[in-house]
Amino acid sequence: MASRLVLAAAAVVLVCAVQAFVLPGAPAPARLRGATEGSSKPSPSLSIAGVAATTAAFGVAAAFAKTRSRPAKTAAKYTTQTILPSLAWIKTGVKASELQPTELRALTLAGNDVLIGKTEAGALFCVGNLCPHIGTPMSEGADVIGDVIVCPLHGSSFQVSDGQLIDWCVSPPVIGPLTGLIVEKKNLLVFECRQGGFLGSGEVEVLVDTNAKKAYEANYWKGLLDAQGKDDGTYY
Repeated sequence: MASRLVLAAAAVVLVCAVQAFVLPGAPAPARLRGATEGSSKPSPSLSIAGVAATTAAFGVAAAFAKTRSRPAKTAAKYTTQTILPSLAWIKTGVKASELQPTELRALTLAGNDVLIGKTEAGALFCVGNLCPHIGTPMSEGADVIGDVIVCPLHGSSFQVSDGQLIDWCVSPPVIGPLTGLIVEKKNLLVFECRQGGFLGSGEVEVLVDTNAKKAYEANYWKGLLDAQGKDDGTYY
């Protein structure tokens, strides 16, 4: 498609160049004879037009060659390759002994927003920090009641052991339940955690997918590029 457009543009340039030295109102053969008969010098109009046409042709050819040889701007940045999970234990920099019962600590580990804390009985747990309702941070005022964590915005509650949903958007009255209708009910994301070091005296470690952020962004860019170009990062 691009080569056809370039050839068409070259043809237009050549036609315009010819028309530039052919004066209106006189037959072309007569003017051309006038450039050769009665004088040993070529017609100035013919020479100027010839130079202009040649220069334009070379310019179009050079632009076409440059376009053909130029690599795609984003071909190396994005990929449609399926990104598989890569699980790894990541240290949090927090010791379990530093956390009090019902205390919560928000962290970002390898692109994952997590929330580590303790139940009222002192059991260590780690859950996703984003509420599955509309993605608000649980760390902004969430309560731990027994082994249940309650979202501060709409009162959704989940078991910290397995993320099982207990209540969905129960507050404030009327408004909370209405907002819950527009989003499918989901469980809270749960991460496996452990106490590192000798006999659990070290930092809390969390098992996370180190490719989670990359996988999320790959899907995002694929959808965006589908609307603007090819989903492999190149252009149509």
